[in-house]
Amino acid sequence: MARCDEAFANVAIHIAGGAVLSAFDAGALTLLFLIGLLVAIMLWPYYNYTFRFDPKKLPQDFVDQHPPATVHGIHRALALRIKSDMASNWRIIQRLRVALQLALFLWLLDLLAWLFAIARI
Repeated sequence: MARCDEAFANVAIHIAGGAVLSAFDAGALTLLFLIGLLVAIMLWPYYNYTFRFDPKKLPQDFVDQHPPATVHGIHRALALRIKSDMASNWRIIQRLRVALQLALFLWLLDLLAWLFAIARI
């Protein structure tokens, strides 16, 4: 069993380039990985956004009716549609906002960890 542990340690040292990571180095690398994960979450494409008006549907909804909708009626309907779209997008926007705030916090911790690792405090 000791030979297995020794072999594992040799492989780990070989992968690390012979350098043993300090606690600050390991912490900084972990934070860097978490920041990368949050960036991936933020950049992941969301197809659930609803803020577009369908050009084919707008004339059908307002102009092609008998009688056609009034300008006041069109403004009111579009305002209600925009408000509905804003409410449905709120969860996605809130998730991105939280990810940005968490990434900023982790980035500041990562910066401190690297500074402590460089200074060997």
